[in-house]
Amino acid sequence: MKSRKSGAVTIFIGALLTVIFVVGLICSKNPGAFLSPRRYDYTLEAFCTFCRNWYIPAGIIGIPMFLISLLLDLRRDAKEKSGS
Repeated sequence: MKSRKSGAVTIFIGALLTVIFVVGLICSKNPGAFLSPRRYDYTLEAFCTFCRNWYIPAGIIGIPMFLISLLLDLRRDAKEKSGS
């Protein structure tokens, strides 16, 4: 049985960068989208600031990485199933 390299790591990194892109885009368009008016959460504010600062590079890298690795993994699985 051949051992194959899993694409799960690249899929996960691509999905994570895509989430950073989406959250950063939402926070840049509407700064109070994730914040509650009654309480202040420093961690959420820091995460929104991080996403707002890095959402363009995360989108440029993350979306194609996610899609390409997902397609390659699906193609590899289809070849394995047809070869079995």
